[in-house]
Amino acid sequence: MPTTDPFHSLVLLNSVFACATWSLTKPSWAAAITLTASSILWLFFNHPIEGRVLYSIDYQTGLTESDFVSAAGLLLAAVTVIRIKRRPVATPGSRGESEAERPSR
Repeated sequence: MPTTDPFHSLVLLNSVFACATWSLTKPSWAAAITLTASSILWLFFNHPIEGRVLYSIDYQTGLTESDFVSAAGLLLAAVTVIRIKRRPVATPGSRGESEAERPSR
C-alpha cells in the first residue's frame, strides 16, 4: 500500500467532500465521476488518518472508520447518477416555460 503524509490525506479528504457538495448542488456526470474517483482513491491513501479498526479481517487488514467516507461517496455518486437519469430532457429552445407562456413570433 502506498504511504502518504497526513497533509496529502487531508487534501484528498477535502476533495471527496468538495465533490460530494458538487454532486448534491449540481448533479452532473462530471460530478459523479470525480466523486467516484476521489472516493476510490481515498481507500488507498487514507492510512495516516484511518481511525479505529471496526472489523478485522486478518492482522493487517480491516474495516476502519475512514472507509465509511468512501462508502458514502460511492453511494452519493450512485444517487447522483439516478438523479441525472430521472431529470427531464429539455427540448432545444425551451427554457422551462410552457407553450401558453411563450410569446408568439
